[in-house]
Amino acid sequence: MVKIVMVMVAVMATASGMAQDTVAQDSVATECGDTLQLQDVEVVTMRQLVKTQDDRVSYNVQADPEARTSTVLDMLRRVPLVSVDGQDNVRVNGSGSFKIYKNGHPDPALSSNPKEVLRAMPASVIKRIEVITEPGARYDAEGATAILNIVTVEGVHIEGVNGTASASINTFGSPNASAYVAARAGKFTLGTTAFYQKQMHRQFSGVDETWTTYKDTGTTMYNRYRNEQPAWVYNISLNASLEIDSLNLITASFGGYRYGLNIYGDSHIECHDAAGQLITSYDNPFNVPQYGFMSWNGRADWEHRTSRKDEVLTASYMFSTTGQHEEQYDSLINLVNPPFDYTAYSKWGKERFIEHTWQLDYQLPLWTHHLLEVGGKYILRLNKSHNRMQYNSDAELDTDTRFRHDMHVGAAYASWRYQVGEFTLRAGLRYEYSHYRASYPNGDDEPFGRDLHDVVPSASVHWQLSPFNSLRLSWATSLSRPGIQYLNPAVRRYTTTIEYGNPHLSSARNNMVSINFQHTGNRLTFNVKPTVTITNNLIGTYRTVQDGIVHLTNSNDCHYLMAGVGGFVQWMMTTKTTFYMNGEFCYKRYRNPSQDLTNSGWGGNLYAQLTQQLPWRLRATATCMWYGIGHDQRHVYGYSTIPHPTIMLGLSRSFLKDNRLTVRLSAYSIMHKYEVSKGYITQGDYVNHAVGHFSQRNVQLSLSYAFGSSNTSVKKTDKTVENDDLVGGLRNGN
Repeated sequence: MVKIVMVMVAVMATASGMAQDTVAQDSVATECGDTLQLQDVEVVTMRQLVKTQDDRVSYNVQADPEARTSTVLDMLRRVPLVSVDGQDNVRVNGSGSFKIYKNGHPDPALSSNPKEVLRAMPASVIKRIEVITEPGARYDAEGATAILNIVTVEGVHIEGVNGTASASINTFGSPNASAYVAARAGKFTLGTTAFYQKQMHRQFSGVDETWTTYKDTGTTMYNRYRNEQPAWVYNISLNASLEIDSLNLITASFGGYRYGLNIYGDSHIECHDAAGQLITSYDNPFNVPQYGFMSWNGRADWEHRTSRKDEVLTASYMFSTTGQHEEQYDSLINLVNPPFDYTAYSKWGKERFIEHTWQLDYQLPLWTHHLLEVGGKYILRLNKSHNRMQYNSDAELDTDTRFRHDMHVGAAYASWRYQVGEFTLRAGLRYEYSHYRASYPNGDDEPFGRDLHDVVPSASVHWQLSPFNSLRLSWATSLSRPGIQYLNPAVRRYTTTIEYGNPHLSSARNNMVSINFQHTGNRLTFNVKPTVTITNNLIGTYRTVQDGIVHLTNSNDCHYLMAGVGGFVQWMMTTKTTFYMNGEFCYKRYRNPSQDLTNSGWGGNLYAQLTQQLPWRLRATATCMWYGIGHDQRHVYGYSTIPHPTIMLGLSRSFLKDNRLTVRLSAYSIMHKYEVSKGYITQGDYVNHAVGHFSQRNVQLSLSYAFGSSNTSVKKTDKTVENDDLVGGLRNGN
């Protein structure tokens, strides 16, 4: 009798660009009487890149070979429920209303101008990216219905030094360099990350054409806008931890970035009456010689554990400051019947945001299967701005506005988790009190203030149907408070528009219900997530036309409904071929009763990638991105669309011992030289059609080298300060 014993290893494939590793030459044992013969069997494992938990979906960046020579923004294109369009605008669950965290706490350096920072940040220092789709009571009520948490490498106890250095350059001439170094000695660990990127003018250049018709007069306006934006960005961060003993951990960090650019270009404007006769025309060359943005923050955490399992007390403090400075100069030439009496104007603005946060969190296991989390927080926010507009005119058009906006927020929460067998239940309640006061230091208007009280509940249930299938149902609410940019009443007057904030805005309340189903198989994994979001007092743009000038401000008049489905599918076609796709399609409806306007439609986005292992250890990828399918409703007035997808090809190979050196060659937008986007205003006081062309096609060469002991990194506390941002503030990414 012959007995054959097979040894098989299968690690379920669950994500984009899933890597394949030959584990070993294992054996098949064949027993014939007293003789044992061994036959070689090659066992192949698949790295698990996507994991679904009861409140989040996480993407394992460290397990993706592409991360060695990519940026965090590149990796975000692969993360389920996340999309990044051709202009690098990030959206989560189809919405731009989300917050960015780093290691479980808000990082103003990421939230301020996310695409600029994430475009330069190396993915090699990131462990995983989490999409927290249903933030519970522990997270601030102010903010969005989703959190993007970027987790860096963490918590391994190995003495020595390690690091990664990488660099890249593309055919636009834009260089990028970064480095990560971590060291550990005894109970003390220190890590630092730094990167620098210079964005050449050819990379960020484009042409916009807009045709506008004003309904009251039939007047039409044509505007051709051309600009180039050379820029630079650098970031540095320090992280340290000290393990006092097995029950006490102190961590601290400091970091931030500076971002600067120079914008220059020109526009040509023509205006015709309803009969087609020329009314006016002029050219508008402009220059922004100085635009600067900075964001710095520091924090300290003390974590104390008891001898009782899962009992943890955490005390935290965070300080952050954010600011921007802008100068812009416009000239008006080749004037034909101009509707204004000046030939030049300038804009100067300065804004500063300072925030102090104190927080206390306590986690207590009550009895078997039950866990209680309680905590409190106090936030002090100090905002101020100074804006000037000057015109070379005899008329008194100049403005000089100073605005100050201070906010005090106090919060308390309680969250309960019950886990038994395959079920996990969560329920939470959060109370927030906020007091804000606005004033005008130069006496332009009377100061005003407001007190707000909000109770925010949340609940979810997670059911592991089988080892291969899971189901999650959740309900969440959140608040969106207006920031200084939305509140600031400073008037900014241009040739065709007038912009100003609304100091009387109130918080918007968002409600979301979702169902998440995931199947994880040996060769096929997919996730489906239907979602419904309702907001009855959305902070939105309010547009009117007065005397041929468009007035732009903000209001709480809008009602918003979003119903859609998102998800991903990953298919291991062969042991060397993997296909991955994620995307979302949704129906959006905006309604403004005060203007009797309703706008609705379907739209979506798609990301698909085919990965193939080739001979000589080469790895090839083909990627298709389409982030403007259908009608993407952005507001009550109209929609945008992108007529064609972007195709990318990549080829990479690793060298040296332990694959320490990785080289990657990528070609972007091989089918189209320019990214084309179209926008439509279909209702309101005017209608228009806009077409934008942005430079896109390029080839990039990337190098990455890992040195030292690859497991040393800084330990983090489990909890820390967590602030969500404001909409219309310095930290909302606008």
